[in-house]
Amino acid sequence: METDRQKQTMTLLAGAGIGAALMYFLDPDRGARRRHLVADQAVGMLNTGQREAGKAMRNARNHAQGLLAESRNRFRSDTANDERLVARVRAELGRQVERASDIDVSVDGGTVTLHGHLPPADATRVADTIRRVRGVRGVDNRLMDPAGSEAM
Repeated sequence: METDRQKQTMTLLAGAGIGAALMYFLDPDRGARRRHLVADQAVGMLNTGQREAGKAMRNARNHAQGLLAESRNRFRSDTANDERLVARVRAELGRQVERASDIDVSVDGGTVTLHGHLPPADATRVADTIRRVRGVRGVDNRLMDPAGSEAM
């Protein structure tokens, strides 16, 4: 429990702090500049907060739209032509390997053939990922280990 003496001390310190702040901002020589700086900083922080909130909202909306599109596409039967499958496989390769352009992709009747050089572990992972691309019926993995032997 606070005593009257402690309350008086706290009141005195609070009053001194308020007085010092008033002197700092109401100084006839530099007070106007200090007030403007504080106001500019406050406006800057508000603008930054609004910009970041907008980014977060756009990000959340884009993720929700992506989830909705993925959900819709899971229930569609897909009879994509070979050109479209090549584009889908290339897009997935771009997410899986660093130099996707080094891998040749061909599609014939839904079967994807992969040619190029990848370490064995990466080749297996890429082939498994490509099997899950919508419309792919099979994968012929002809990826080679950079050392020369077949990766798969």
